Amino acid sequence: MGASAEDLKGNTRAGLARVHMMLEALSDSALEAAPASGWSVAATLAHLSFYDDWVAERWRRWLAAERFQDLPDDITELVNASGARGWATADGRRARKAALAAADAVTKLIGELPAVALEDAIRTGRGRMIDRSVHWNAHLDELEAAIAH
Repeated sequence: MGASAEDLKGNTRAGLARVHMMLEALSDSALEAAPASGWSVAATLAHLSFYDDWVAERWRRWLAAERFQDLPDDITELVNASGARGWATADGRRARKAALAAADAVTKLIGELPAVALEDAIRTGRGRMIDRSVHWNAHLDELEAAIAH
């Protein structure tokens, strides 16, 4: 049996603590470092902000229609390819502020969702819309490695 909604929300809350700890500790020079992905730290933070806002908007639309909208299978690759140029122009301090605000907002929204919405996400294989830590931690691990070098 997979993780429960409460487990997934707990992962998000724990992930949010890591997001705050790391991002609030970043120096201005660290914001310009480039992880292995090739994006600067600032671009990565802009990417995280975008996807947290994306997930929040998907949840708002679920609340309005009580169902998920279908998306193409390659939507993530499409969005990443389309967004990379703009994210690369992100100002580090603004990107950090936006990433923190978006992570806080999506965590709050997830915490307020009705059980039926969470159950629908789990049933349809959208657990990552509840557990944001999966996305955050992958990028935070990259940032830690980039800053350490």
